[in-house]
Amino acid sequence: MKRFAPWAVALGLLGGGAAFAQVYMPWLGPNRENVSSTVIHCATGEGRNVVPCGGLLSPLQVMSAPFTRKVRNSFMMPVTTAPQQFVYTQPAGATTYRGFNPCAGADVRIMTVSALEPLRTEPTGYPGVDRVTSKTEVIDRFSGIRMTRGPETLGSAANPTSGSQRIVSTMLVAIPGYPADLSSMTCEYEIMYGNGG
Repeated sequence: MKRFAPWAVALGLLGGGAAFAQVYMPWLGPNRENVSSTVIHCATGEGRNVVPCGGLLSPLQVMSAPFTRKVRNSFMMPVTTAPQQFVYTQPAGATTYRGFNPCAGADVRIMTVSALEPLRTEPTGYPGVDRVTSKTEVIDRFSGIRMTRGPETLGSAANPTSGSQRIVSTMLVAIPGYPADLSSMTCEYEIMYGNGG
């Protein structure tokens, strides 16, 4: 009786997998340096013919770097069904943000808005976040971005307010297809600025 060596099978699979990959034309990095890449080939279904997966111009889907925060703490704001505007200082150099909606019964709509008169605020009780009491643009249920339950990471849009202060307008909306009375609900929406995502 012959002995079976599982490591030999694993080594054979790794070696065989390399036969389906090849070095592709180099890509250009941020400093115009050549960056080598590997292309995975997919079977065509005709004999033993293969082609690069995804086509010649984009052989693999580009994966982004993981989200890394710029500051230690996030900004939290109490969101209700009535549109409210909040202001906070966006960290310098942040290109993305991760929003977190902890409410199971509602979605959050959020949008950066402009001040329409000199900015007046009042404290919210949440560190780094004030409620805007002066006139601004206002979100409605058709504008902004819908953030569903859980975390979502998005690129940060240009700030229409000069400087580092960002004014956002928020409101709770019902989850599509699920009628709900949200009138007494407050959701502590959380936003963290950083890079990647």
